[in-house]
Amino acid sequence: MAREIPVLIMLPPAGVSEAERFVAAGRRAAACDLIERLRRLPAFRPIEVLEAEEEDRSILAESKLRVTASPQDGFHFGRALARYVAERGWRQVAYFGGGSAPLATSERLSQALHRLAEMPQPAAVVNNLHSTDWALLSEVGGLQEIAEGLPKDNPLGWVLQERTGTSVAALSPCAATRADIDTPAEMLMMIDHPDLGPELRRTLQGAPQVALERVRALRRVMERPGGRLAVIGRSSSHVWRLLEEKTQCWVRLFVEERGMGASGRLAAGDVRSLIGRIVEEMGPRAFVAYLPELADAVLWDTRVWLAHRGSWPPACERYAADLGWGDQVSDDGLRALVEAVASAPMPILLGGHGVVSGGLLALLESLGSDHQPSRKGRQS
Repeated sequence: MAREIPVLIMLPPAGVSEAERFVAAGRRAAACDLIERLRRLPAFRPIEVLEAEEEDRSILAESKLRVTASPQDGFHFGRALARYVAERGWRQVAYFGGGSAPLATSERLSQALHRLAEMPQPAAVVNNLHSTDWALLSEVGGLQEIAEGLPKDNPLGWVLQERTGTSVAALSPCAATRADIDTPAEMLMMIDHPDLGPELRRTLQGAPQVALERVRALRRVMERPGGRLAVIGRSSSHVWRLLEEKTQCWVRLFVEERGMGASGRLAAGDVRSLIGRIVEEMGPRAFVAYLPELADAVLWDTRVWLAHRGSWPPACERYAADLGWGDQVSDDGLRALVEAVASAPMPILLGGHGVVSGGLLALLESLGSDHQPSRKGRQS
């Protein structure tokens, strides 16, 4: 490995709705924080940005970085990455999605680079093998042969390992390696984390207050001995273990359809959900009205339910639903769910995969240091 590794940060299009712009502002703020953390580490040089929005370009250009506009002919991650490193003549690269490392400190990034140097070459260190949001690659030669199979960044780690013979190491799951700004709720769940950067912290201070209060109320349930928490969606055994270790809650987990995107089930319309079937039978309002019998707070990865329905509203509506803005949702079923959640006598946080993974890890890690459970959490 060379002594320095070039960095490429990619920022996606922002969208036009208020909810989408809120998420885009969070990604941009997280990218600014990441740039400052990388600058403290001389091994990460140069740092460059590929962006899709003029607003991002004008703000990031102030940091005296090379900022390049994304191609306008339809963005394809693999082709864009392979083309960029080839044009720059880079032999290795550290790739980051714009909102992919909001809680990754300089120390953790340095540790990832040291691990890369110690591995058999060619090597890659990724934040998550099956859903990659950032990756350090000691060699970029294999990118050209796999580029067409990478419409998004998520399969990068797995494809590198399976198709190029690269030694791939995935970092241990924690908020720093799993938190990614994909949806509004996931971002809101980071607000009290000690490793939140100053730019993202400022952005979150201007977040919708109703949504922030829902997160605070959820946290209060998690901190209360004997609080009842339900987690619905694509969560993991690691999250379950941390819930047991860090809270005194009674926890119900309803886990299904992990990997629905990576496996192709989502694209093929093959997602099947037991919770989705129950909501289908009861209707969103009746289902939400029943939840207080099970829990005092709910984290719900609604994308599994949406996929089960065969309905996939655009990002503007999904994000609006996460924020509780039912008047901006035209999908009847999703709007009914948002309205039911708004009138529920308990905090129910809707979102994507991050709500039951990276966002939840960030929330758990932000619980006060004086919060030491006297017993293990329980499940029912």
